[in-house]
Amino acid sequence: MKKIVTMIALALVFALPTFAASPSSIYEEDLYGNSKSTSTVKPQFEVNAGFITGGKLETRNFGKLQTNLSRPYIDVIGGVRLGSFLFAGVGVGVQYAYGECTMVSTAADIGGGGSPDTWGAVSIPIYANVKGYISNSSVVQPYFSVSVGGHIVATSNFSKEGFGKLNGGLMMKFGAGMNISKFNFGIGLASQNLEWVNPAGETLFKAGNNAFYIEAGVAF
Repeated sequence: MKKIVTMIALALVFALPTFAASPSSIYEEDLYGNSKSTSTVKPQFEVNAGFITGGKLETRNFGKLQTNLSRPYIDVIGGVRLGSFLFAGVGVGVQYAYGECTMVSTAADIGGGGSPDTWGAVSIPIYANVKGYISNSSVVQPYFSVSVGGHIVATSNFSKEGFGKLNGGLMMKFGAGMNISKFNFGIGLASQNLEWVNPAGETLFKAGNNAFYIEAGVAF
């Protein structure tokens, strides 16, 4: 009987430190694991396709010009995920502006040459993007997004039809969205500036366009 009691006692002596250390080690592993996950820096990429609605052109000298400047686009964004709640990167894309252009009378007044009946321009946006994530869930991650940069008009029917040239300018996007697994959905406000130069090299006007956008894509 004494041998059995002695063996049980020895077993408890060796077992208790193991049981005592096990929860602690698990807790520390979880604690440090979470700490590491919030302090990691890893690459992140997005490919999004979207649509910017038409709207009005806000000119400096002629007020608002009614037009339809709709713009489908594709963007690629690459950068780093700083922990669970912050992303910083650079985006580049391509967008095609199309729609009705109702600036003939204004253009005739200030330049004498009129304007095309429709928009037709390909632009290349280049910008910095910052996202703030609200949740560190691996499945659903709502976020706020800010993009600031510019866009270059690569080609347009203004120059092809002899009405001068369109130049790009400042571009900004402010929005919110959600990552669901690897799928991305976003909405917000897009602001872009344009400059119209006639064939003689004179600036007819500079204008800005504010419109809403919606986009969807994948993040990886």
